[in-house]
Amino acid sequence: MFKKAKENKKGFTLAELLIVVAIIAVLVAISIPIFTAQLEKSKEAVDEANLRSAYAECSAAVLSATDPGTGFTYENKDGVITCSKEVTLKQAKNDWQGGAPEIAGVKLAATINHETAVTVTVTDSSTAPTFKQGNNELKSTN
Repeated sequence: MFKKAKENKKGFTLAELLIVVAIIAVLVAISIPIFTAQLEKSKEAVDEANLRSAYAECSAAVLSATDPGTGFTYENKDGVITCSKEVTLKQAKNDWQGGAPEIAGVKLAATINHETAVTVTVTDSSTAPTFKQGNNELKSTN
């Protein structure tokens, strides 16, 4: 009689491969929004750190009455010292997604335009710095 052909049971079936691909697709679909949200939070943290740094540098320049150098606007007019620095924002979305920060006792407004730089100004005659985007002050009214 006829001999049975030896069955080849090596490898995966098409159905098994499709299931694995579907599982990977679901995991990727879940992880991409989480990753982009965390990326935006990290960019906002960088913006907050840069604003704090600009405030600290301007405060030091005003307290020591010395010009901090390039990248700053420094003025000593009629005994009033003013130091300003423009900070370019890194965040990709408008407004603070993780909540507006508080810098040097100034709670920043929740609305912010990601495409415009923020100018930090410290004056020795005032108690708090100012944070502006163009002509709009970023101080919270709450």
